[in-house]
Amino acid sequence: MPATPLSAETTPTGFASVNALGQNGTTGGAGGTEVTITTAAQLKDYAGRAGPYILHISGRIEISDMITVVANKTIIGVGTTAEITGGGLQLGSTTRPGNNVIIRNITFTNAEDDSISVTNKAHHVWIDHNDLSNGYDGLLDIKRESTYVTVSWNKFHHHSKTMLLGHSDTYTADIGKLKVTYHHNFFDGTDQRHPRARFGDPVR
Repeated sequence: MPATPLSAETTPTGFASVNALGQNGTTGGAGGTEVTITTAAQLKDYAGRAGPYILHISGRIEISDMITVVANKTIIGVGTTAEITGGGLQLGSTTRPGNNVIIRNITFTNAEDDSISVTNKAHHVWIDHNDLSNGYDGLLDIKRESTYVTVSWNKFHHHSKTMLLGHSDTYTADIGKLKVTYHHNFFDGTDQRHPRARFGDPVR
């Protein structure tokens, strides 16, 4: 279940709300087509489509590896049973940006790699009211020049490497990026990285 009941908030606070880099805050798929997602194939298809979409995750979806989420998407769970298990979501690729993305009200379990990876210069991302546990690597990594991110009201539990901020000690391209707000997150049975911050400018 989500860490706390999903609030009526429709916009983030913190860095994801900042007008910058040609983006007026974080709006996700607002104004786009709304689709109910019940299978891995649907999730992969719509998360990778150009243009704004609001994807309503219904029930438990089993995936493998990472599904790429491109710009202008809202991915939000329906009720209290929305779950993505076995794999995770990667915001953007080296050729397709993962900017202006909202992920809310989803349980993430047993990812083969990261549960959520904000990477490859993604900006304006809101990760809110999710439940993340038992992944292989990081539950939530923000790296590779990504910035203007807010991580709010999530539950992280039963995991070791919880949250990474910054790709590595030698990846200096992250300097001046990684503007991230963390607030009202809950940790239970997590060993480290709360978060592990490198080059954050600043982390709040």
